[in-house]
Amino acid sequence: MKTLGIIAAPAWFDPTLEEIAARHRDEIRLNQTILLPPKFDYSFQAIRESEPKLLTASQQLADAGCDLIIQVGPAFAYQIGGTPQGAREFGRRLSDGCGVPVILNGVAVLDLLEATEAQKLTLACPYYDPDWKAELSGFLLEAGYDILTFQTFVDQGLFDDQDTVNARGYQFSEQEVTESVRRSFSAAPESDAILVSGSGIRTLSWIKEMEQELGVPIVSADQSLYLGMVNAFGLQT
Repeated sequence: MKTLGIIAAPAWFDPTLEEIAARHRDEIRLNQTILLPPKFDYSFQAIRESEPKLLTASQQLADAGCDLIIQVGPAFAYQIGGTPQGAREFGRRLSDGCGVPVILNGVAVLDLLEATEAQKLTLACPYYDPDWKAELSGFLLEAGYDILTFQTFVDQGLFDDQDTVNARGYQFSEQEVTESVRRSFSAAPESDAILVSGSGIRTLSWIKEMEQELGVPIVSADQSLYLGMVNAFGLQT
C-alpha cells in the first residue's frame, strides 16, 4: 500500500487528511506534518521565506516512508515561484531535495487550469482581502489569463467587512461559498472557467454539481490538489 505525505497549511485545522481518508482509507496510508513556524502569520514575506521549511517538511515525510507528498496552500507556489515556470521549478527543487515527488498546491491549480484550456476567468476567492486579491491577480495576468471579474464575500455584501471574514478562521458553510461563486459567475457569464482559490474554501462535496449548474469548469485549490494525488497514485475519484 502506498503512503501519502501531507504538508498541512499552518495555523489552522487543515481538513485535507480527513477528506482524503474518507475517500481512500483502504487504498493508501496517510502521514502529515504541519509547516513551521508556530504562529505563522501568512504575510507575503513569511510565505516567500518558507522554502527551507517546506524542504524540511518534505524531507521529514520522505524519511517516514512517504511515496508522494502534497503541500496544502496554493499561495506558497505562487509567492515563492513568482511565475508559473518558477512555481514548477520550485516544486522540482523540493522533489529533488527530499527524493520523492512533491505536488505543490499552486502547481496543481495551474495544471488543472491549463487542462481546461480556459483563457477568460471568473475569480471567486471569498475570504481574500484587497492585498491578496492584488497578488493573485498580478500572478494570473502575468501567466496570460484574462480576469473578467474577481469578487469576495465583502465585495458582494455577504459579509460586512474583512474583520468579520477573518474572524471565521476559514470556516465557511457550503451555502455561503456556493452563493458567492454563483454571484461571481453571474457578473461575467462569458467566462471560460471559474477559479476558486484559497485552501480554506472546501469544494469537493459540491463542485461537480456546481459545474453542471453553471455550465463551465470550476478549478479550486482543494480539488486540484486532490486530483493531482489521485492521478499520481492511479486511484479513482
